[in-house]
Amino acid sequence: MASFFRFIVSKVFFLNLFIALLLIAGGLYATLSYLEDFTLHGKRIEVPNLVGKNVEDLDSLLANGEFTQQVADSVFQKDVAGGRVLEQDPKAGYQVKQGRKIYLTVASYEPVKIEMPNLEGLSLRQATSLMETFGLSVGKLTYQPDVCTNCILEMQIEGKDLEEGSRLAKGSAIDLVVGRGLSNELTSVPYLIELKVEMAADLLKSKYLNVGSMIYDQSVENGEDSAAALVYRYTPFYSEEPSVPMGSSVDLFLTVDTNRIDHTVNPQDSI
Repeated sequence: MASFFRFIVSKVFFLNLFIALLLIAGGLYATLSYLEDFTLHGKRIEVPNLVGKNVEDLDSLLANGEFTQQVADSVFQKDVAGGRVLEQDPKAGYQVKQGRKIYLTVASYEPVKIEMPNLEGLSLRQATSLMETFGLSVGKLTYQPDVCTNCILEMQIEGKDLEEGSRLAKGSAIDLVVGRGLSNELTSVPYLIELKVEMAADLLKSKYLNVGSMIYDQSVENGEDSAAALVYRYTPFYSEEPSVPMGSSVDLFLTVDTNRIDHTVNPQDSI
């Protein structure tokens, strides 16, 4: 026991202890340095802009290993070449850690094809709901006398009859022939002043009516402006009581000049 106490107070013991502590400290420093470099703790880099680039070129653009990319979704757009990046997450300019994966939405080379569901015999409301689940939209409504009021009689696209199971592009607008009963049934015209075309079209379809002509005034100079245009007049005009046959078309007059919009009078009176 006495020899043990003499050892722990000897220079040899303190020298060995110092060397051991030095090795431990060095090992901890090296480990922490490695982990900091590996995780890039506190270091962030800017996300590059990949939108508009071809997905096939991204491997070379990201070859430095700062980022990886993954296609998360593909969407068909008529005016965009297949393979072009439409969206990215995270967006360009964000500060993120090196090695972050960038998720991409890419333009597909051709539209997704789906099988046409059978709508015959369904009510217009049921058919509209079913079409939405398939990624289709309601096109023109045509009414004809039939014992079943508001039942789907035929499905058409570009004037041609569609059969159940027909292959067509997702997003297609399907024209429907609808029964109106055995009488010339009328419907009311909704109030459309200051609505955009999309909302006006939805309201008209809810009343079994179609969008007719769309007439833009001089304030609408280009296609970008037309998307923001509002209805300032339409014909036939609003009526609470049924006044026009189902399937009729309503012509829309559109403007981006809000001074032309007047909710207090019948716009047809000011023609």
